[in-house]
Amino acid sequence: MAKKEQAAVSTAEQQTQQPVALTLQDLVLVAQIIQLTSQRGAFKAEELESVGGLYNKLIAFLQSTGALAPAQTEEKKND
Repeated sequence: MAKKEQAAVSTAEQQTQQPVALTLQDLVLVAQIIQLTSQRGAFKAEELESVGGLYNKLIAFLQSTGALAPAQTEEKKND
């Protein structure tokens, strides 16, 4: 087996051994990143609708799972 083939097999084995995991805490972090970048003016005006829509969907999902309480969200918006 050639070195490239061995490397490809080794990489595939590693990927199957360590599945990618996305936790609710990761999604909370994404929401915080959106808040922070928005406050810093990182988005263009034409991007705000899609960023805001995604943020609202993310917050609704996190609240429905219990990862965020509605009060936590309101406090963060006012900061």
